[in-house]
Amino acid sequence: MKNLFKFGFLALAISLSVAACNSNKTEEAATDTIDSTAEVMTDSLEAQIDTVDSAAAAAVDSVKK
Repeated sequence: MKNLFKFGFLALAISLSVAACNSNKTEEAATDTIDSTAEVMTDSLEAQIDTVDSAAAAAVDSVKK
């Protein structure tokens, strides 16, 4: 769970720094950067949720036996 927050914060920090450093970008390009970062964060969150769900299912299965 800690890695989830680390990766999310890292992705947000990178996207903000890229947006701040490229002052020649148009609004559309900045929006594209933010959207792609949001996609990466969403994919990361979904992967972490899948990991937690599978660990929980394994724990329940081991208790049932």
